[in-house]
Amino acid sequence: MPADYELDPAAAASLDDDFDDIELVNEKALTWFDVSAIGTGEMLFTAGWAWIVFIASSYGIMWTLLGFFGGVLVIHTAWWLYREMITAVPEPGSLQSYAREAGVFSLGTSYLILYAPVYGGFMWLELEVARGLLETLIPAVPHGLWAYIVLLPVMGLNLLGHQITGKVQSALVVITLIGDILLGIFVIVLIANAKDWSANWNSPTPVHWYTFFVAAGLWLGIMAGIMEVQQVLVDEWRDFPRSRDVGLLSAGWQLWIRQIPLAFAMLSSLPLAALAVLPVPSVGVVEHKFGHNALFYLALATMLVATFTTLSVYFMGMGRIVALYSQQGALPRFVGRYNSRSVPWVAIVLLGAFALIGAYWTNFSFVASVLSTWSVTLYFFVAVFYLLMKRRRDLDRPLTSKFGTPLAYFLLAYTGVIGGSIVATTWKPSLTWFAIVAAVVVYDMFVVPRTKRGSFYRAQVLRRRTSAARL
Repeated sequence: MPADYELDPAAAASLDDDFDDIELVNEKALTWFDVSAIGTGEMLFTAGWAWIVFIASSYGIMWTLLGFFGGVLVIHTAWWLYREMITAVPEPGSLQSYAREAGVFSLGTSYLILYAPVYGGFMWLELEVARGLLETLIPAVPHGLWAYIVLLPVMGLNLLGHQITGKVQSALVVITLIGDILLGIFVIVLIANAKDWSANWNSPTPVHWYTFFVAAGLWLGIMAGIMEVQQVLVDEWRDFPRSRDVGLLSAGWQLWIRQIPLAFAMLSSLPLAALAVLPVPSVGVVEHKFGHNALFYLALATMLVATFTTLSVYFMGMGRIVALYSQQGALPRFVGRYNSRSVPWVAIVLLGAFALIGAYWTNFSFVASVLSTWSVTLYFFVAVFYLLMKRRRDLDRPLTSKFGTPLAYFLLAYTGVIGGSIVATTWKPSLTWFAIVAAVVVYDMFVVPRTKRGSFYRAQVLRRRTSAARL
């Protein structure tokens, strides 16, 4: 686009009607604890069930633990780059903003908008967990109804504007934090044994040179989900430096500190083959040992709280992303409509329909591999965005992070090896993700700018300027 490109004032005026039906949500700014709580609560179940037990059942406890530290290294390196880019470009939809300043706008857009279906993939697993929990409690209800029973009330509340706010989410996270700690202690003391721990230590499958990197990539699926939901909320942070420096990482560490002891307690309670077939191991091991006692109901309540808060954050955060993409001219106008309660209702309905696909999807390994490929390539491109932004000297706030450039090159190489290892292990899910990203990039580059709203949006955000914040 030419450097001096400006939209004709008459054309801009003609677009006013396109935005008359959009009412922006006016919520109180979030503190760093609110930000970290939202990130923590939304991925609670996956750490204890979908990821830790899944990785351990494939590679054993030792490689699961090593893979955890391998994933943490990626997250901390990415955080160091993020905190610098957020400071230089303090805008909502940050990935899109970084890519804009790096000169690869459509690539960043693809990873921003595709976070909605990625999060929907997490909801497929979420509904499976919720179904397993409630079937344990009320086995008489038909199997196929549980996804609707769980999802529709949460979607309805969000459509009415009754969203789980940062404060409520924080309170719920504290409840689940206490519940998980108590549950982990009880399981370790009452159920765990050294025999099962020792038997589950080594990998039940052959170990290769890339096993460490594959385990790290699987861990990144959950780790990236935590950090990226906070990136979506960057414009709602009240205490920007504290949220940037503490909130982004405290979410992950809150989750890991409370879930890893519980997960390791489960991994020393039953053989891996038995754990892998339990619908929800953190509840199943207690039921297997004690039946429906007080500890069982503590486990059940903790997981159910996490399930419903996760679904609510899905509608609250991802609905705005889908609506934003419509406002940018990339989706039909009606997708970006807000109702009188400032809720993007069309986007929420579409997201609800997408989440219900999970009720009919049974290939967990495929979903896990796609999510891992997403997270690894995401941080590969974060390093690319950082290096390209670093080259610019015309920003009011250039990137000046200490060790930023070598860390970005390290992240490029490290995530490249992880991504290659995942492809070598299971290439079909990875190829599926690459194809989806390529399709969105091509669509955003060549189709969206030819729409009326798309050309207007790009005239505003892609024009040359010296300040990244001057829109």
